[in-house]
Amino acid sequence: MKKIQRYVDMIEEELCGAKDYAEMYVSKKAKGSQWANRFHSMAEDELNHAEVIHQLAMEEIEELNKVFQAPVEIEEAWKKSHKEYVEKAAWVRQMLAM
Repeated sequence: MKKIQRYVDMIEEELCGAKDYAEMYVSKKAKGSQWANRFHSMAEDELNHAEVIHQLAMEEIEELNKVFQAPVEIEEAWKKSHKEYVEKAAWVRQMLAM
């Protein structure tokens, strides 16, 4: 289960980076800076990293569930993490659509 927690931490790290870059994108775009597109691209890269790690975590959880039933607290922690991932990724995508 430590592996899943590591994935959760990695996803959070990537999303934080994506959010930071997206905020820089919005700021640079508002100023008409040539750097806006670079920050947009960097934010998308971070979102892609988070998506890959998220998919990997989901696959591993499915494999684990075939072998044994995870404790309720672990399932709840993953559900919470998954919900946060979906919400944060959507927020970053919304900023990038500006």
